[in-house]
Amino acid sequence: MKIEDEIKHQFVSPQHRVGTNIIFTANWLLNKIATLLKPTGLSLQQLNVLSILNGQPGHVATVNLIKDRLIDRMPNVSRLLNKLMEKGLIEKERNLSDQRVVYIKLTAEGEKLRIKGRALLNEGYFDIGDERANMLNDLLEKIRE
Repeated sequence: MKIEDEIKHQFVSPQHRVGTNIIFTANWLLNKIATLLKPTGLSLQQLNVLSILNGQPGHVATVNLIKDRLIDRMPNVSRLLNKLMEKGLIEKERNLSDQRVVYIKLTAEGEKLRIKGRALLNEGYFDIGDERANMLNDLLEKIRE
């Protein structure tokens, strides 16, 4: 559906339309992802942390590495990590020689939930084909140049 029909607005320029369309679509996608992830009890940010850890040697990373790689650059990573720890999905360990460095490790339960969350997302994503997806990726990256 066209963005004009979705929000009942006429745009003054194609640039204004595309900006609004990106924001609207991002929110639409975030809502869809939240609905897909609901059975896991994970938020997109929490799944992102579990995925980051999964990609690291030994499934371990520092808090700073996680912070640098998050899709949603949020200021309160500590609270996010604490919630994952309360759920038993990660473990924290301080570096003995430098107490400021905290290592985060993915637990077996965290890995199971990551796999389940990823499978739910893969089933629920939209299919626009590789060629169109690559074209859209190129355009979105151009905007950020």
